[in-house]
Amino acid sequence: MTFDSAMQLQYAPEGDCRRRIHGHTYTLRLHLHAQLDQVMGWTVDFGNVKQLFDPIFKRLDHHPLHEMPGLVDTDIASLVRWIKDQASPLLPHLDRIDLYETRGCGAILSWGEIGPALPI
Repeated sequence: MTFDSAMQLQYAPEGDCRRRIHGHTYTLRLHLHAQLDQVMGWTVDFGNVKQLFDPIFKRLDHHPLHEMPGLVDTDIASLVRWIKDQASPLLPHLDRIDLYETRGCGAILSWGEIGPALPI
């Protein structure tokens, strides 16, 4: 999914243009790890995930992130950790979040199980 937000990096160096309010169109991917439902043929219904995540999405989309309570700063690492903290209680199967502020520039936060090691 994508969302658009204004932001301001309060900890950027003095004189840095990123201290001014600017915006990004973020791309967000939520990864869930769950058992395959033998009847339905998938793990988790995307519609259910979208519905559960919607209150968080609405807090992010078209809002100034630098004014959001509980967000330390609006850098990509702080933002992806904030999303994890908000979404994990609602989506217990969530184990990874990909968040990009521009194409190819973002953060991946993963805390799920690590698969078996591949032979060298």
